[in-house]
Amino acid sequence: MRVSTPSGQVPPGDERPAAPIAPNPYAAYPHGRRQTASIMWAIATIVVALVGGFLIYTAMTQGDDSGTAGPQSGQDSVSAGETTDAEDTAPEGTDPSVRSAAPEPEQQTAPQMSEEQKQFLLALQRRDADDPMAMGAVDAPVVIIEYADYRCPFCAKWGRETMPQLQDLIDDGTVRLEFRDRVIFGEESELVALAARAAGEQGLYWEFHDAVYAAAPDSGHPDLPRETLIGFAEQIGVPDLAQFEQDLDSEELRAAVEVDQAEAASMGITSTPTFLVNTTPVRGAQPAEVFRAIIEQELAAANE
Repeated sequence: MRVSTPSGQVPPGDERPAAPIAPNPYAAYPHGRRQTASIMWAIATIVVALVGGFLIYTAMTQGDDSGTAGPQSGQDSVSAGETTDAEDTAPEGTDPSVRSAAPEPEQQTAPQMSEEQKQFLLALQRRDADDPMAMGAVDAPVVIIEYADYRCPFCAKWGRETMPQLQDLIDDGTVRLEFRDRVIFGEESELVALAARAAGEQGLYWEFHDAVYAAAPDSGHPDLPRETLIGFAEQIGVPDLAQFEQDLDSEELRAAVEVDQAEAASMGITSTPTFLVNTTPVRGAQPAEVFRAIIEQELAAANE
């Protein structure tokens, strides 16, 4: 298996230091079929995320004079040869600052964060062995958190082309990947996020992830109605299709999606894909070389 970008809007909140977002939505899952986070827990976590994220949002976007940002890798620049076109902006009625984004070549100074801010970002790592939306060793020294929308063409490109090039680092225990839903392209985006989680309830999250991205077009936002998602479930061999369809309407799964949404919004993440490589933000579908450079940087920092 295997597994851009204007700065965002300031979410509601204050400037006081915040505690890490907790608890982990998968921490209480029993063995067997997972029971997802309760709605009341989700609401409480959303409140904490919105209150706590402003400091991190400020750190991630400071020094961004142009309103866009490239990789926070310390390299001079990365020329990806791609730009966001009109097809890849948000649908009508959506905040125009929310969109999918290609890699951007501008040189960008890495944000200066306090130790408290770094600890906040590190605390976003769930590191739960039972998390169906993660792959790689629980104790990997580097965690990549990916915030993505399944209908984002650049998310699909990264999932199809770049992620496989990092698989060796996942397999050898260096990197752990944790997926987060950042729904920005409407109701069908939310539905496919629910469908992936429904497949994950039966142990096939990443198979569903790969099937959706394999079928995605190179540009634009694919139509993913309910019947198409059921077709993907059949394609990957979800054993209980009736349960899968029932989970598409699960309020508990929907609440878990909202937890991811709140986490992303609290940090001003308004475009996809956006990543955190430990404490280093990366915006856009950057190539594997960028991620490898940042991973080396994070490993060196951890060994200091």
